[in-house]
Amino acid sequence: MKFLIDEDLSPKVAERLRSDEGLDVVHIRDRGLLGESDAVVLQRAYDEDRIFVTANAKDFQRFVKINSLIPKISRIIMWLIVGILVLATIGAIYQAISTKSDQRNYPALGQLVDVGGYKLHIYCMGEGSPTVILDAAADMMSSDWAWIQPEIAKHTRVCSYDRAGMGWSDSSNQPRDAKQVAFELRTLLINAGISVPYIMVGHSAGGLYARMYAAEYPDEVVGMVLVDPGHPDMDTRIPALQAQNASDASLVNTMRVLSYFGLPRLLGVGKNNAEGLPQQQATEVNVFVSRPQHWATILNLINSTSATYDEVRATGSLGNMPLVVISANTAWFTKGAPADDARKILNDLQSEIAGLSTNSSHRIIDSATHGSLVHNQNDAQAVIFAIEDVLTSLQTGQPLTK
Repeated sequence: MKFLIDEDLSPKVAERLRSDEGLDVVHIRDRGLLGESDAVVLQRAYDEDRIFVTANAKDFQRFVKINSLIPKISRIIMWLIVGILVLATIGAIYQAISTKSDQRNYPALGQLVDVGGYKLHIYCMGEGSPTVILDAAADMMSSDWAWIQPEIAKHTRVCSYDRAGMGWSDSSNQPRDAKQVAFELRTLLINAGISVPYIMVGHSAGGLYARMYAAEYPDEVVGMVLVDPGHPDMDTRIPALQAQNASDASLVNTMRVLSYFGLPRLLGVGKNNAEGLPQQQATEVNVFVSRPQHWATILNLINSTSATYDEVRATGSLGNMPLVVISANTAWFTKGAPADDARKILNDLQSEIAGLSTNSSHRIIDSATHGSLVHNQNDAQAVIFAIEDVLTSLQTGQPLTK
């Protein structure tokens, strides 16, 4: 047996035990521990596997209690880690199986068209010209136009599509700024055989992309409807949006990670994104919101926001192109609440967008929210009427009614 003698006892005790009894005994002075805390001395005895001899029994009892708990705590931590790993593995398997099932149960409605090493999804209905092109909000897809597309198809050809990484479209390793998005859309329309001219309809961020397309390819666009569109100066004019964007980026990145383990799917996160849509399209939205690709793409869009704003800010006038800008009239930060200061500023900015054309109309829809303008069947009527009005203006040569 080995012993460590505390300073409460004389070093001579250690010497006597060594010389007379032949025991392995050291005093804390022999270890240079004089003046050290009780915890340090006790830890040394524990580390050297020595019996600690002390007149201070309370410290010894406390030390024994703490060290007896360490193995128990270690076992608890180990089983927690094992449990987390097991749940993560089960979640990953659940996500993989569900994704395979989704591919069988929800095939693409339209065609998948190669645009340079990856494919984009486009879904067209109806006949006639000009063709209406529907460009969804940043976190939305072609299914989000369910209330609007069939109604427009009664009058002309109308196509909804999924940007790279959204819906049925493949991901792209290209940046997600407005010029790249517009370039990919044009490549898609050419390769899919969708003839010009076009009426561009963009919701939210899709409004920025629609403006970019018209600026890059002005001979192809004859009319435009912008549904509660983004504005390149909205972050500077509404400072609170900057904090929201940072928070959104953090949340989106968290959802991206969790989606590998099936948590967004299990919690039905996509149901909130699809509230108000017909059952089939709501299910499709929920399916695709559950995929890591969806969240990774949105994160890339957020990271490209500054570049998109700079590009769209540099675009010019739309001349006398028929242009309808639709604004919601409820709070931006609190869904469904009365219009807040942010909403009032945004609607002023959207009025500026309407001023880009001498043949324009700015329509504010009371009680509508940013999402309900496409997801709510009644609110979506405002978008349908706006597209029909642009078609009528083009067919008759008459200016839009305000």
